[in-house]
Amino acid sequence: MRCATCHKPVKKETTTIICPRCENRLKQNLQDLIQLHKEAHYCLQPQKGSSGSNSGEPTSGVNLHALDFVAGNRIFNILHEWEKLIRHERKLTLPAFLPKYASIEDEIKATVYFHVTHLDWSIQQEWVNDYMLEINELHSFGMTAARRFLDPVKRIPCPTDVDDKLCNGFIAVKGNDVLETVLCNRCGTTWTAARLIAVAMSDPRLEIWLDAEAISHWVGLGERQVLRIVAKNDVPKKGALIELQSFMRVRDK
Repeated sequence: MRCATCHKPVKKETTTIICPRCENRLKQNLQDLIQLHKEAHYCLQPQKGSSGSNSGEPTSGVNLHALDFVAGNRIFNILHEWEKLIRHERKLTLPAFLPKYASIEDEIKATVYFHVTHLDWSIQQEWVNDYMLEINELHSFGMTAARRFLDPVKRIPCPTDVDDKLCNGFIAVKGNDVLETVLCNRCGTTWTAARLIAVAMSDPRLEIWLDAEAISHWVGLGERQVLRIVAKNDVPKKGALIELQSFMRVRDK
């Protein structure tokens, strides 16, 4: 049996039709929408140095991607439609009978929480490939709206144990100083960048996304050599970020 999204082999005894990597990516992309919506509020102004549109027409002076994402319409159009389907198939309370939320932020948190809560069921459905494609496209739009692609900030999942579960809150590491102190906003744990990466790497369930420069500092290779290894071995990438665990497995071979 192969994963419905990446087509890699899936263990026969599993009840899902997507692989663990795609499942983790889907879950993280859903959870990340809350923070992306928050970050997009700070990106409403056009990027400095931008003087207008490609056509030469004057712009509105607003980052339209961020404005769209902040309004929440794109998020709700996708998440609410899928939520409606899940509620119907699982015979849950229909959206029309749910209470209204006080703010867009609360409504986004509620629908994201719903999708994450029912994810174990959703990944067993025959429509999971379409579901994942739409969630990933929404996430990519949010990344653009929040301008995460403009500055490849390293984002490392927090490996702190909280009530016998991984915290998994993403910690932003902006520099290449391994002694830099960073804080997890979810659980409040303070780390040095070096300790954070080392502990996270000891857990194969976590994905660690760094740029080529940071990986070259960490493993003692030249940046060009890192990029050559990535290109030759199809190591997973997100924009300028490279998944460190996969890179290390390839390098160790």
